[in-house]
Amino acid sequence: TLDQQLRASDRGREHAVQAYLAALSFADEQVGRLLAALEASPRAEQTIVVLLSDHGLHLGEKTHWRKQSLWEDGTRVPLIVRAPGRGASGVCAEPVDLSAIYPTLAELAGIPVPAGADGHSLVPLLADPEVEWPHVAVTLKDGSAALRDRRYRYIRYKEGGEELYDHELDPHEWRNLAQDPAEAGTLERLRARLKAELAAW
Repeated sequence: TLDQQLRASDRGREHAVQAYLAALSFADEQVGRLLAALEASPRAEQTIVVLLSDHGLHLGEKTHWRKQSLWEDGTRVPLIVRAPGRGASGVCAEPVDLSAIYPTLAELAGIPVPAGADGHSLVPLLADPEVEWPHVAVTLKDGSAALRDRRYRYIRYKEGGEELYDHELDPHEWRNLAQDPAEAGTLERLRARLKAELAAW
């Protein structure tokens, strides 16, 4: 597999990282060109821009090179929204997922969101990145699922295994707390929240 080949070769790893970073740099430059052209156009103040991408590669984290995981590095994506006249610029630390795009664009455009549509509009966060946000981000993969709130990531595998990470103390997810008795209450709370989120879908 690709993971095995890259683990076996220092040179292969160097080339893989170099190619990956070159692709990112090229993509960044093209986005910059596009935004510069928009800003120079008469439509700049009438155009909502949403920038997102696929999730990135692990590049060796936890001996993984590709993206097939439910850990933070395998599921996190960039999500940037520019909506003229709506909110101040800044970074928001609240967990969101891409199901938020449709209800966000609908609200910004004044279009009703159909009942039963997935996701929560990000307009409150655009107005104030520190506003109270009661929602979580959920990721599904092959029958397994991960839930991310502002502090914790909880993973439940279809085979029954669990992982729990405290991002406040362990942002790189090195210490699985699922078996830690001190975190039993957090684990139970996130189990119940994931069950409720999946039922709502």
